[in-house]
Amino acid sequence: MGVPEIDVQSFKARLDARSQGKDQFFVLDVRNPNEQQIALIPGTDKLIPVGELAARIGELKDQIDNEILVYCRSGGRSGMACGILGEAGFKSYKNVAGGVLAYSDLVDPTMQKY
Repeated sequence: MGVPEIDVQSFKARLDARSQGKDQFFVLDVRNPNEQQIALIPGTDKLIPVGELAARIGELKDQIDNEILVYCRSGGRSGMACGILGEAGFKSYKNVAGGVLAYSDLVDPTMQKY
């Protein structure tokens, strides 16, 4: 069974709903800090690089019962991060398919690509 995914258009719709108090979830960016300085999806709750996620999983313990939407540049690292979340006992998580690249192509063309 593969990692559950959400497309960037649905992700954006959910971000908009959350900003209006109509949805609740947590957004995790698993890129490196220098990447976040280049392009950041508004509404991101936390940055933990995927290489540090297993060691820093305790920082997310208050989110264990919430849905976590995970993104990176293109979807590969966030897919790995979803696996780490699952192994750590998190029940609800989704990989943002295509990551920042898809978001910049399909949602916000003004976002800087790298």
